[in-house]
Parts: sequence; C-alpha cells; structure tokens
Amino acid sequence: MTGHIRKRGNSYSVVIDIGVDETGKRKQKWHSGYKTKKEAEKAMVQLVSDIEKGEYINPSNITLAQFLDEWLEDSKKPHLAPKTYELYEAIIRLYFKPLLGERVLSKLTPSIIQRYYTHLREKTDLSNTTINYHHKLLRQALDHAVKWLYITKNPCDITEAPKKNKPEMQAWSIADAQKAQKIFKDTPINLHIMLALYTGMRKGEICALRWSDIDFANATCTVRRTAQRVSRKLIFKEPKSEKSARLVVLQQSIIEILKYEKKKQAENRLLHGSSYITEFEGHISVREDGHYIEPGYVSKKFQKILTKNPELPKIRFHDLRHTNASMMLASGIDMKTMSERLGHSQIGITMDLYAHVSVDMQRKAIKKLEEFMK
Repeated sequence: MTGHIRKRGNSYSVVIDIGVDETGKRKQKWHSGYKTKKEAEKAMVQLVSDIEKGEYINPSNITLAQFLDEWLEDSKKPHLAPKTYELYEAIIRLYFKPLLGERVLSKLTPSIIQRYYTHLREKTDLSNTTINYHHKLLRQALDHAVKWLYITKNPCDITEAPKKNKPEMQAWSIADAQKAQKIFKDTPINLHIMLALYTGMRKGEICALRWSDIDFANATCTVRRTAQRVSRKLIFKEPKSEKSARLVVLQQSIIEILKYEKKKQAENRLLHGSSYITEFEGHISVREDGHYIEPGYVSKKFQKILTKNPELPKIRFHDLRHTNASMMLASGIDMKTMSERLGHSQIGITMDLYAHVSVDMQRKAIKKLEEFMK
C-alpha cells in the first residue's frame, strides 16, 4: 500500500493507492484539506496503516455512530470536564445512536434530524430544554464533521429545535430563612444549608471546601474547587469558569457556625479514636465519624427534612442560591457585586436570571414613593 502528497492551491491532499479495479484501472482514495505538508504526511501514515489493518472507513460510508465515537474520543475527551464528558457520552449512547446512529453521515438531512426532535418530544418524557441541549450537542459534533471534510454542510443549521423551558425559579422569604435556621440547626447538613442560603455558593462548591479555604481573621472563604460524582467516582475539580473561583466575604453568623463545626470535628476525632476516617481530613463536609458528606446526600437529606417540616416551602437545594440572590437585591446590593459573589462568568447572566426580581423591587420602591408623595 503506497501513498503520496499533492499540493492543491493553499492546502495539501493525501492520495492513497489501493490497487486496481476489475478493468485493471488504478484505484485511489483522496483526502484533502490539510493545511501543511507535515500534517498531510502524518495523516498519510495513519491512513495507510488503517487500510493495511482493515480498519479504514471511507468517509462517504461512515455512519453517524462511527463519527460520534471518533469525535467524542479524539476531539472532546481531552478537553471536557469529566461530568460533561459523561453527559455527552450518555446522550450519544442512549439517544443519538439508537435513533440516528446507523444513518450514513453524508446522507443525514435536516428533515431526518427534525423528525428526531419530534420523536423525542412526542415519545419520551424529555423536556424542551433537554431536547434543545441535544440539538446543540449534535450541531457541535456536525460542525466538526464539516471541518474534518466528512460533510460539506451542517444539516443542524437549518433545523428548528424546541425552545428551552423557562425555569421556574423559587425562593424562600426572609421569614422562611429564619425558620430554616431553627429547623436545620441540629442536622448533619446545617452548615451546607446556611452557606448556600447566606453566600449563594453552589452545592458542589460547599462540599469541596476545606478548612484551609476559610480565613477566620478576615471572615472570608475562597472557592477553589467543586465536588462531583462521575461514574461512581468522587472527584474534586476546578470550578466551571474562571469567575467561579472567587473570594466570598462571610457574615459573622456564618463564621460562628464554621467555628462550631471545626470544634465539633476535633472533638469527634478524639471521641472515635482509631475508628475515625482520616481520608477526608481537612475537609469541611464530613460526618461525625469522618466519612465524607457528598453533594447527592445533601440534596436527598434536604428534601427529607423539608417533607417533615411543611411550614417551609419545598424548594430545590439550588433554590437556596436564588434565595440568597433575592435577599441581596432586597438589601440594595448592586448587580456587579452580586455577580462576583455568585461566581457568574458574566454580569449578563445575573441580570437575565434576576431581572424579574429587580423589577419587583422597583415596583415596591415606586409604590412607597407614591405613598410618600401623597
């Protein structure tokens, strides 16, 4: 098996000789679009090797499933966070492959993709937001198929995915937050609840905190990592954006809760002696015996406690973050400070999420002004 390089305009092509046809005419396979000669030479070596091993797939015959495997492994896996990779892999395995995988990539049309969205909407319990996410993922993958010269156009560009469902944002009132202080006080997740409620930190950020992140003298907390469970394995990784890594100023009541928790951990270690689990020493989120309290447990325990205490509105743990934002707005804190405190990558995210709260606050202020002017 031989091959050679040809320059065509500003790019290079790989031409592979693969024998002769039934008439004796030489058969060749062309692969074009390489920017440099070195890049083309490297591709030629790989192509020849694949053909000799019987692993070569003609671009005109590659299926969507084959392409997605290649794209996910070669293009995405090295750069994605483990949790995001797990999500991509699950969508491809559970949805794209069973419903679209056998389609030849070059014959995938907008109408086929549109029927896929219709099927998901009518035959599954997936929300419009989730189907929209499928659209974005498939579009991203097929953009690479265009770059890799498998197809000339992305069929997703002219399909219409369902619009996202507008998330129903719930928040506790200040009175609810005061009730929560009493209800959660003696529970294993009290610290998690109070940190979420009064700092707006995310659940994974709270569970990843270490005592070294707390500056008691200056009443601050540094968010450096987040905790996740990926494929049954607990991991700690950097926050999802540059702005997510941040310094959060703590109010005195939270400092007192942290001091109490640190003292209690020291006492528990002495009490349990050699049976105390030391694997997560230095972490804030631990049980009395030293076992780690992970994000999944926090969510489940939070819902169980709310079920037993119907006087508190039942909300998601993440809604504690929304509650904190609402309280900040009510206190007159500006959007820029809010955005920095919440760790949003852009102030626009904060404004989009809480614009309705801001408008409500303005209406109340205007009503008070009108009453004052009467």
